Amino acid sequence: MKLRTFNLWIRQVALTPVMRVCTPQLFFLAALWRKLLFRTTFIAITGSVGKTTTKELLADILASRGRTYRSRGNQNNGRAVPLNVLRVRPWHRFAVLEVGIAEPGQMVRSARVIRPDVAIILTILRTHAKTFKDFDLYAADKAVLLKWMAPGGLAVLNADDIRVAAMSASAETRVRFTGSSPDFHLWIDQVYGRWPERLRFRAHCGEEVYEIQTQLVGCHWAAMLAAALAAARELGVPLADAAAVLRNSKPYTARLEPVVLPHGPIVIRDDYKTTTAGFEASLLVLREAEANRKVLVISNIADGIPHKRWMRQMAEEVSGWVGLLVLIGEDHMYARRRAIEAGMAPDNVHAFGSLKEAADFLRRELRSGDVTLLKGRTTDHIARLYFAQLGTVNCWREHCPKTMLCDSCWELGFHPDSAQNSELVSLRNWR
Repeated sequence: MKLRTFNLWIRQVALTPVMRVCTPQLFFLAALWRKLLFRTTFIAITGSVGKTTTKELLADILASRGRTYRSRGNQNNGRAVPLNVLRVRPWHRFAVLEVGIAEPGQMVRSARVIRPDVAIILTILRTHAKTFKDFDLYAADKAVLLKWMAPGGLAVLNADDIRVAAMSASAETRVRFTGSSPDFHLWIDQVYGRWPERLRFRAHCGEEVYEIQTQLVGCHWAAMLAAALAAARELGVPLADAAAVLRNSKPYTARLEPVVLPHGPIVIRDDYKTTTAGFEASLLVLREAEANRKVLVISNIADGIPHKRWMRQMAEEVSGWVGLLVLIGEDHMYARRRAIEAGMAPDNVHAFGSLKEAADFLRRELRSGDVTLLKGRTTDHIARLYFAQLGTVNCWREHCPKTMLCDSCWELGFHPDSAQNSELVSLRNWR
């Protein structure tokens, strides 16, 4: 554990200045290495949301056919892309990489290095609103991935998104559409997933029809899994075999990941990031869930919209059905007032200026039958609220520059209250 902690510190802190200076050389070396990996099939996944989960599940499916590399965690832009390419080895049959962009021009650098054999584009939604002025500019930058595909490549496009479907006009390779229409190459219907039920749906491809049962929480994942299934099928994995893999693949850490606390409450962790698009999907999961009481714990949002306006809209939206609202951080008292004005009982709305206060409150308040959605930005590190329900957390700093989950942070200082809680934490599928 100490060695792992030291390695994380090296990657997060010590090597940062060196990597910044060496970035051009890093991209050059990765591009050269990619040319030598001619036996490995490279799959690149991009989109506004769902990249990490789609990458993990597709990699799980392809691993049933051969050694498969997957990009680490959610490393998907900047220097992370060439680093992941350099980690691929000649004995890997497949390499599944997620590719993200935070500002205009980033995609071309990544695409030139990866030169994917298969490119999957999921969605174009409201994210990175500060750097992209509108959806069309954002979509155009994502579509650059298709221009740098390997000869004879395959583009898998979620055609339920009109901007993604339009990218087929610029694709110079084979195209497969996925979505909810029978006109598409692979299409889905009968989508269900109301908690505590996990996502299931029916997938159609030609004459093949298969029931897909997953461990994911929320119906919105279905469109992304349709793209993964289409890509896997084109790469030689029949739908029946892919379905068998998905039945056992776990949700990714902090992406609508459900955890049952020892005394009965259920916490659905979605604390990696908070954007408008992601929040709407997560909120729908909580709203449709079967629960004695629905609890929403939320910090801040990472979109470019005015924060107070978003807080007001959020408070008004949840006031009619959330049983307990816990607000943390910037403008938390303002949001509390707005929720009460919208009709929530004052005793059911609580605002805290610090995570430690919120953690102590939740430890006293949560009870069996509760379903709690834990929602926040990575930089808010509200995962500490979850760990505090299981034991002692040493780190309660208000401002942390790290962009990693607390799960793997060397400063968390988590000490479980009991062997049962320690086992619960150790059994989680961290990556």
